[in-house]
Parts: sequence; structure tokens; C-alpha cells
Amino acid sequence: MGNKVANWLKNGGLPWLGGALVVIVLAVLWFPLSRVGASPAVVRQWLEPLGALAPIAFILLNIAQIVVAPIPGYPVQALGGALFGLAFGSLYTLTGMTIGGVMAAWLGRRLGRPWLVRRLGRETLDSWERVARMNDFWTWWLILLLPVGDFPYFLAGLSRIRLTRFALAILTSRGPFTVLIVWLGDRAVDLPLTWLALLTGGIVLLVIIGFSQAHRIEAWGRRMLRRSSLQDPESPN
Repeated sequence: MGNKVANWLKNGGLPWLGGALVVIVLAVLWFPLSRVGASPAVVRQWLEPLGALAPIAFILLNIAQIVVAPIPGYPVQALGGALFGLAFGSLYTLTGMTIGGVMAAWLGRRLGRPWLVRRLGRETLDSWERVARMNDFWTWWLILLLPVGDFPYFLAGLSRIRLTRFALAILTSRGPFTVLIVWLGDRAVDLPLTWLALLTGGIVLLVIIGFSQAHRIEAWGRRMLRRSSLQDPESPN
């Protein structure tokens, strides 16, 4: 059974699975999503009768955003703050992000390099392959800090870092900025327009700078990590 599922995913089943998952999640959250512009108190009051179903659906949406990537990550994170508030929005968003990242790494290991080539592109995989085979916690912590999207999650499938340590690297490297985005979503309605515009502009500026220089940052990151691997006698060749 496990081999049949793996073969189905390897042969293009993942987008279908992700698409079905997104449809189910959006169906569960359709009303609150359509009322995001209303008072957060009204939306959150509507979510209460759903009990655990709403948080589970939102966590699944975060997982699907990484593993299938049909939607950008930042709007989903901000949505967590708008729907659930800072504390629970952060909890559910970080849970989905961590599970999704670990699942992407596990899929990379389970389905192998040919699947990763199709998922990431041969050029990206070739340029990062030596670094990706490093198993050090801090190496992956630094890789995850780079503004290069979700591909490091899949790239970790080439390494042999323990998935529990990889989960910790995700939480400690990407967690703080994720919480900031959730907080912005939580405060979006209540903040004065001037402060909201300033905060949004600042975050957007940081994101634009990061992604506009992503190629240079990526190349710098690879050089730095390769130098580190050459200095580490225990790193794989």
C-alpha cells in the first residue's frame, strides 16, 4: 500500500492531493474568509461553534501552501492573525509551517532525487546539492533564513539531518518573522490607518529587498556554507 501511494505521488499525484485538500479547507473556512474585512470579533465568534475543525483546517491550509504551493505564504500567515488572533494564530501557523516543512523533507527522501529535480528544477538542485547534503543543525538554520521561498524544505530531503532537528531549525529561524506577520494580520483592523500603512510598508519593503536580491543572497549563502563545510572535517564530501 505504501509503495502504491509513493508511486502515485511520484507520478504527479501530489498536485491532485493538494488541490483536493485546499478545496476542503476553503469549504470549511469559506464564511470567515468571506468576512475577513468585517470585525475580527464577529469572525472569531462565528468560528467558535466549529471547535477544533477550524484550527485543523487552517493548519492543513498552511501545510498545503508549502507542500503543494498553490498560494503565497504571507497572506495565509496574516489570515491566521485575522481569524484566530496573535496567540492562537501564531500557534496554528507555526504548527502548519513546521509540519509542512518536515513533510516536504520527508517526501524528498521518500521519492528521491528524480522527483526533487521535477519539483525544484535541475539547475537549483545542482547548485545546492553539495550544501544540501550537510547534516549540521546550524547549516540548515542559516539556509532557512535566506529569502528563497519554500524550496529549502524539499532540499532537506537530500540531507540526513534528523527531522526533529530540522523541525527545530524551522521554528527558530523562520518562526519570529512568521509571528510578526500573524501579529500584523491580528492588528490590521484595529490599528490606525497611518500605523498600519507604515508597518505594512516596512514589511513589504523588507520582502521586496530580500526577493530582489535573492539571487545574490542565495549565491552568497552557498559560498559561505561551502566554506563552512570545507572547514568541518566531519561534513560529507
